[in-house]
Amino acid sequence: MTLVWTPFPRYCDAVFSLHGNDQRSPLERMDPVSASKSSRLILVDDNIRNVGGHFFELATLLMTGAESLGYRCVMATHESFDALSSVPQSWNVLPTFQTRRMVRWSLGVDGKSTQSRDFDGRPNSGSVVDRAKAFALDWMNPPAKRPTKMVSQWANGFCNLMTQVRPTSSDSLLINTGDDFVLLALAAALKRSPIPPMRIDVIFHFALYENDTPNRRERLKLIGRQLQSAIKGMAPHRVCLHATTTALAAQLRETECGTSVNAISYPTRQRLIDTPSIHFPVKAVLAGLPRAEKGSDAISELITGIEKTLLKSGRIRLSMQMPAQKWETMVPSSLHRSYRNAISNADSNGPLEIMTSNLSTTDYHRWLDTADLGLFLYDPKRYVARCSGVLLEMLARGIPVIVPDRCWLADQVRLAGGHRSIGFIYQDRSEIPELMRQFVKRRTEIQGRSIEHARVIAKRHNGQNTLQEMGLAENREQRAA
Repeated sequence: MTLVWTPFPRYCDAVFSLHGNDQRSPLERMDPVSASKSSRLILVDDNIRNVGGHFFELATLLMTGAESLGYRCVMATHESFDALSSVPQSWNVLPTFQTRRMVRWSLGVDGKSTQSRDFDGRPNSGSVVDRAKAFALDWMNPPAKRPTKMVSQWANGFCNLMTQVRPTSSDSLLINTGDDFVLLALAAALKRSPIPPMRIDVIFHFALYENDTPNRRERLKLIGRQLQSAIKGMAPHRVCLHATTTALAAQLRETECGTSVNAISYPTRQRLIDTPSIHFPVKAVLAGLPRAEKGSDAISELITGIEKTLLKSGRIRLSMQMPAQKWETMVPSSLHRSYRNAISNADSNGPLEIMTSNLSTTDYHRWLDTADLGLFLYDPKRYVARCSGVLLEMLARGIPVIVPDRCWLADQVRLAGGHRSIGFIYQDRSEIPELMRQFVKRRTEIQGRSIEHARVIAKRHNGQNTLQEMGLAENREQRAA
């Protein structure tokens, strides 16, 4: 498969080069009259520490879309972010936050909280005994990871950001990775920050519950109470909630949080696809570092199931990202030599291709560009209401996929025609080896449909369209009028 990789556009390089050794920031060098007429989109994400991962990827895709809509871009990150050369010079990047991963104290499935909290992060629901237990559990965490400390640090960072940015009512604020806990910190910060009323958009990614979540109704009630409190606390700002899947939007509506919730398309990078690959072996890619929810415990069994008939026969080459440590438990002992050869690049034609765990954004996407088939061992329970950026990256390239049923990934394959259309949907991981054999036989026709569907993905899942679905294009036009 031949693809053309397109890096982030550096729209203002030519303009800024005219300023020679001018050390002022791009925003300072802009014409003050035009700058005053241009709304800014201020994206906030404390999770952005480097150029890897979906936090940075999503932020850059949305910022690129925002520029195409006429916004000036401001991106506030964790204080450790230092990859300024990885983003367009026209963006004002402000490494700000001392704390990160606020979802740690969410009431959703990825959080540790069992009680709703006030704007200081203290438990405020349940009986006196319940709150006392919650306080005790909070204090068992390291000081920097206690909810009260995290709320305080996040709010301080946000207030410092507002002092630097000095927003106006024509600007918009975008919380790139939202949850019920970070909204408490945002509400606390806004009470201290004397800024004019703004539009605030919050993107939710993580499920509030799974099918086996105990006391689901009570948990949703607590989440709704916490969200409603935070949103009311942000008045007179206008808060808009968005979810990256329709299932997650439905979960948020179940909380009766007091505001509408909009489902949006998760953006992915655009790809220009030429012709499908017909070479052998077929490169089957397990993208992303192994994690429990991505089926790390199933990798060894998968390799065993395809070793003799597909790997050693030369029909399939398996390509994976692997950590430097603990890989032995995920690779059968019969292939340990092949693994070591792959790591040392001693055998470029072996059954395995192993990528390092610290790929740059550019190297990661170039690696995906070489895939012929995408494999997903994901736990479907974790992805019922959660989207997969990796799947969209495969679909945008016209790469056929094999995905589990009863989750968002299977929904995307069904939108393209269902089982055997642009790939396969399995009920159990034990089916994957046979589905891979079927793909080898029906490769050309499945690739053709996948490439056709990639055009649909490109139109729907891009940063500009996502912002339009959020209403930010209309918001920009109204303020410019």
